[in-house]
Amino acid sequence: MRVVKSAEIRKQELLDCAVQLFGTQGYEATTINQIIAALNISKGAFYHHYSSKEDLVEALAERHARQVADRTRHVLEDESLDAFERLSVFLSMMRMSKSEAHAGMQAAFAPIFQPGNSHLYERSQAAIASVIRPILRDLIAEGIADRTFDSADPDEAADTILHLMGSIRPLITELFGASPLEAEALIERLVRRLRFLGTVVDRILGIPEGSLEFVDHEAVLSMAAVCRPGLRGVEPSAPDLPPVRLSATRDAR
Repeated sequence: MRVVKSAEIRKQELLDCAVQLFGTQGYEATTINQIIAALNISKGAFYHHYSSKEDLVEALAERHARQVADRTRHVLEDESLDAFERLSVFLSMMRMSKSEAHAGMQAAFAPIFQPGNSHLYERSQAAIASVIRPILRDLIAEGIADRTFDSADPDEAADTILHLMGSIRPLITELFGASPLEAEALIERLVRRLRFLGTVVDRILGIPEGSLEFVDHEAVLSMAAVCRPGLRGVEPSAPDLPPVRLSATRDAR
């Protein structure tokens, strides 16, 4: 006898099962029928919530973004921190979430970086942006109000920053099929690109260059490992930027 569960519980079970199977078998090798069999549900129960594996990846991206947002809520609501400090911690925790992602999540997100899957990447990015954009926009607006940031439009600033953050996909896509030496060079390019994006974001917000740290080698290697799992032990040769000291950065503004 099948157990009737609420729509939300069933959706979360489908996502949990998908992540587990993606992690053990890979995204391509996992079929919808396997997910249905693992949960002992009907095809109708699956298709009532999702129409394809791509829908699952999009939903996983949104759920992951919401989990990160929930973990940062205590920081976002901390009135003892100014907008810059909260934004800095928020971005840091987003980077950490990438390096901490387990095998199932990495396998689930691998398809969005494959050549020819730009449509899936755009869907996943839109799902993530639906969660991240309001947080980013509000932090920028608060920073403009208290003169922490100097930007004309918080909405345009948030949209531009999100677009810039998504612009690294071509470099990650190149990792598919790259030789070990080519992959190492691509990782160094990715580090340089992220450093440059950090400078651009600083300018968008009207704060001194180097204020926001966009480069975290562990997060970079985690992104690279999505395409080439053997790269987890590779260290880019480009030197790290020194960590940002929030108090010193505030004094500089």
